[in-house]
Amino acid sequence: MSVAAVALALALLVASGPRRPFQLGGGRTRRPVRMPAAAWLVTGLAVLMLVAPFGVVVAGAIVSLTVEVRRRRRHRQRRRAAEAAALEGALDVLVAELRIGAHPVAAFDTAATEVDGAVAAALRTVAARARMGADVAAGLRSVGERAALPAHWHRLAVCWQLAQSHGLAIATLMHTAQRDIVARERFSAQVAAGMAGARTTATVLAALPLLGVALGELIGAQPLRFLVSGGQWLLVAGVTLTCLGLAWSDRITGAVVE
Repeated sequence: MSVAAVALALALLVASGPRRPFQLGGGRTRRPVRMPAAAWLVTGLAVLMLVAPFGVVVAGAIVSLTVEVRRRRRHRQRRRAAEAAALEGALDVLVAELRIGAHPVAAFDTAATEVDGAVAAALRTVAARARMGADVAAGLRSVGERAALPAHWHRLAVCWQLAQSHGLAIATLMHTAQRDIVARERFSAQVAAGMAGARTTATVLAALPLLGVALGELIGAQPLRFLVSGGQWLLVAGVTLTCLGLAWSDRITGAVVE
């Protein structure tokens, strides 16, 4: 079995499509078509089955699944952070517009122009509902169901409903909600920074078996030859336990942060 071929197959499991956009005629930029991660996984496993024993294929599948799960977790975290930053900026504009007496529809439209992404689309949706006379609080709850931070949108909906029900100043309540969101995000960022050490430790511990295998190869014990031949069940067991350890540590640190 060729070690280079196995390495190439494993690389296919976690490879991604081109990241840079390419130019069309007229200077327009077109976003490249990217193959779904599941397609890369199936393709990589198919290639791996042609050049590697069954145990290596199973171990490669477990590693690939773990990598994909962790990649999606990081994507959700980045999405949450981006939405939180955009929402904080939009609330700054929204509160300022409401304080100078702007109509809620105009305030939401203005706030939407100052940000982009999912927050801008959500604010435009709420503004459209308000323009048609629908309940703004219900609109905030509706967009929150599809957002990365539904709890923040729910707080905004509660504040808006309180203002409408009891005749309170909307700008004051929305400013209170904004301060609460900022405080919560700052605390979450501090906790995430504090858990960075734990995540690093878990990653280092997961990589220790690789170091042991490398040392074995250096002294001539040939552990790789054993693991891909008669010791395939040990390879599968070791990879499974290592990936379960990473998943468990991610679950613990994720629960603390969230």
